[in-house]
Amino acid sequence: MIISSASDYREAARRKLPRFLFDYIDGGAYAEHTLRANSADLANISLRQRILKNVDSLSLKTTLFGKEQSLPIILSPVGLTGMYARRGEVQAARAAATKGIPFCMSTVSVCSIEEVTSQSLQPIWFQLYVLKDRGFMRNALERAQAAGVATLVFTVDMPTPGARYRDAHSGMSGPFAASRRILQATTKPGWALKCRRPWPPA
Repeated sequence: MIISSASDYREAARRKLPRFLFDYIDGGAYAEHTLRANSADLANISLRQRILKNVDSLSLKTTLFGKEQSLPIILSPVGLTGMYARRGEVQAARAAATKGIPFCMSTVSVCSIEEVTSQSLQPIWFQLYVLKDRGFMRNALERAQAAGVATLVFTVDMPTPGARYRDAHSGMSGPFAASRRILQATTKPGWALKCRRPWPPA
């Protein structure tokens, strides 16, 4: 598949991943009204065009929290990134460091925070859900601090988990979920073999 636009990455993921994983990364909670509204709001943002300006020294650099970065972009936390690609969180952290932008690691990651920080060329950010399990939160915070995490991102907009209808249909949850996921994985042997290979790649 030829990747020529940002939307092509979504189609590439749909072709590559088992359905339960694609629906998890592509979907939202309940009937996905908020997901569609957020996407529409983002699509409605227009950049102001300027003409007849000096373009000899264009720069997209910006300063965030007192640190300069090369682009006004942050790689946001994505759950189970290591399921979409082999050692996915490590790959994302490395890519962000190469481009000089922050990478924020999800609470729900496949790779450990110690592995990701040891493989990144710059300090990473860490997302932490505010949970009732204070012991889990304390442990996560202590590990993040010990690993040299520079920025902590608290996720506070989920006092109770939202029902993800797509997950029940795709096999991420619901009746016979494990069997359905295994069956779907057999239809994507390229994905399964690549994700199971040892790290680092040869």
